Amino acid sequence: MDGRIPTISSILAKSNLKRALEESWSYILREINYEPIFDIALRILQSLPATPLINNGLKDLLNLAYDIASSHILLKHDLFGRIYHQLLLGKLVKYYATYYTSIPAARLLARLLVNLPSPLKLESVPPLYGNEELRVVDFACGSGTLLSALYKEIDVRHRLDSEEPRINEMHKYLLEQGIWGFDVLHHAIHLASTVLFLHNPSSVTTSRLYVLRLEKRGDKCYLGSIDFLADRALRREMLLEGGELESAERVSVRSREGEEVELPDFHICIMNPPFTRSVGGNLLFGALPKKQRRELQNRLSGLLRDLGISGIGQAGLGAVFVFLADKYLKIGGRIGLVLPRAVLSGVAWEKVREKLLRDYHIEYIITSYEGDNNWNFSENTSLSEILLVARKTRNGDNRKVTFFVNLWRRPKNELEAIHIGSQLAELYNTAKLYDIENSNASPYSLKMQGRKIGEVYSARITDMNIGRYNFFAQAELNRITTLLRNGILYLPTAGIIRRIPITTLSNLGAKIGPDRRQVHNAYRVEQIRHGCVYKAFWGHDSEQIRTIIQSPNACLEARNAEEARSLWSGSAKILIVERCWLTTYRLLSVFLNEPVLSNVWWPIRIDDEAGKILTLWLNSTLGLLLLLSGAEVTRGPWISFKKAELSNLLVLDIRRLKRENRNLILNRFNELSKMEFKPLPDEFRDPDTRRKIDELFNEALGIQYNLDSLYELLSVDPMITSKSLSQ
Repeated sequence: MDGRIPTISSILAKSNLKRALEESWSYILREINYEPIFDIALRILQSLPATPLINNGLKDLLNLAYDIASSHILLKHDLFGRIYHQLLLGKLVKYYATYYTSIPAARLLARLLVNLPSPLKLESVPPLYGNEELRVVDFACGSGTLLSALYKEIDVRHRLDSEEPRINEMHKYLLEQGIWGFDVLHHAIHLASTVLFLHNPSSVTTSRLYVLRLEKRGDKCYLGSIDFLADRALRREMLLEGGELESAERVSVRSREGEEVELPDFHICIMNPPFTRSVGGNLLFGALPKKQRRELQNRLSGLLRDLGISGIGQAGLGAVFVFLADKYLKIGGRIGLVLPRAVLSGVAWEKVREKLLRDYHIEYIITSYEGDNNWNFSENTSLSEILLVARKTRNGDNRKVTFFVNLWRRPKNELEAIHIGSQLAELYNTAKLYDIENSNASPYSLKMQGRKIGEVYSARITDMNIGRYNFFAQAELNRITTLLRNGILYLPTAGIIRRIPITTLSNLGAKIGPDRRQVHNAYRVEQIRHGCVYKAFWGHDSEQIRTIIQSPNACLEARNAEEARSLWSGSAKILIVERCWLTTYRLLSVFLNEPVLSNVWWPIRIDDEAGKILTLWLNSTLGLLLLLSGAEVTRGPWISFKKAELSNLLVLDIRRLKRENRNLILNRFNELSKMEFKPLPDEFRDPDTRRKIDELFNEALGIQYNLDSLYELLSVDPMITSKSLSQ
């Protein structure tokens, strides 16, 4: 817009493009500024040699820039973020966990945050939330994808709601006052500011995007945005280039500015927090030198201890950022988060769930079941993720219904995301129609171009393990499981059939043995041999483990005799798998002829009679549903079972079976325990051994219906097959 600056076409007319750009960019920096954008660009350009090859490369880039600059649509796309994450090195992604939210997922999340019922008023400038000027934040904004999506939704609503839209004024308010973003990566913040500025290249002089220090400097440790847990002001912050400021660095369109950061409260928080964890090699703050990393970890532990939330670090920084968002979110405000699916059921995430269930109305939980490696909403991971939308409530006003959105296919672009988001927003006041615990209610079918791409149902969350409501992709399977957990057998083709006696594993007197870490610390593993004192069932080869009855396959040599004797008291004949890949595994529980310990199975100590019945039950279809409802999902069908959850595992209450029915099951144990199982997807497509076990329990429980409709559902569910339902 400035006539003193040559246009792209006039630069292209020059013979020496490198020199022409250097002169233009130097002039911009000297006379106008825009330092965050042009300073690093000029230094890169000056580092390149003056050769015909470079000149031709610059010509190609200029022509591409010409096309982009001439298109308002292309300017609004997050092109920079895509380039940035394409170039990210593996270690940077690994140690910072800088997961890049896909553009459609960002738009879907932003769509709900802006369009659900709220006090948000966007017809005027400045926009209002109730009687206050709107403020939104991303405490880990990266290259700005989520903030950009939120900007677009606010812009659209303003254009629709206002009789005389003030586009430029709205842009200026959002960039200078309304949108706040923080990150520890300087180049990410530069990209975020550039993306937001380009939504409307009108007059803007500054922004609320900040680079925060993540390092030990002097005798003080800086934790980036996490420091805001302790104080609204971060008094000594970072400048990664050209010296040091006694304040945070704010990236503005004019220059980098040093100022004291004083955080306000916010009405909307949107965020894809870093997921690095404090276990498994401890990658927490892993981009820093080892000594600094340890000191920052200690500072974080102390801070969490002071706040009374110790232990959440095991879930990773994502859990810490949830508490950070809560601290600065006003009552009535909303959070929109991209989180690992483990937040719904993981033991390490329990305090986060407590916080959400106590102080929020969780409105939407959106999960991807697209299959293969498409369980995610971030582009740097194949781990299972969810989108979560929740409203902060007052005085326990949080006993409302949650919508579970099971996407069989994720939105492929922003238009699809907008379409899905609009459908979900329209459902907001119709939750009773889609109640998962109502056997007569049907799920809402999400459709795209006439084709079903997912299901939506509602539930009033009464269980701390939220993952129990949406383990499977299909609503009917989740309904069957939810009712079964209440002791009610329901089948889609028959409705509610009868009650089944259910209790917890611990109520049966079962004791769960030591975990793998304890076993590794106390023993060395060796090949099986005669005269072995401590025997083990080591590993899980699904091609080899085809029958329920198994024998020890390894010996354990004690590292410390006293510790080995102590742990051996937890050995058992019945085992439940610790983690498994449901697509290839055949059995999730086995029975051995003598007690063992294991590295990938949980020993369940219980008397032999109950153990045999229990092992058959856990490998029945109904027993499998109850077992899976307590699983922690890592990546689609890759799941694990934690000790704390297994103690509360719901199983058949053997004590309430008549003696004749217990004998009926025990008399068939030897026969059934030696029969081979197929991998789960094959077993449900063409039931064989599992059908025989199911028929045995049907006889013992007086159930007159076969489970064919249940087999059919399980045979195609992505959590069993790893294949999309929409294929």
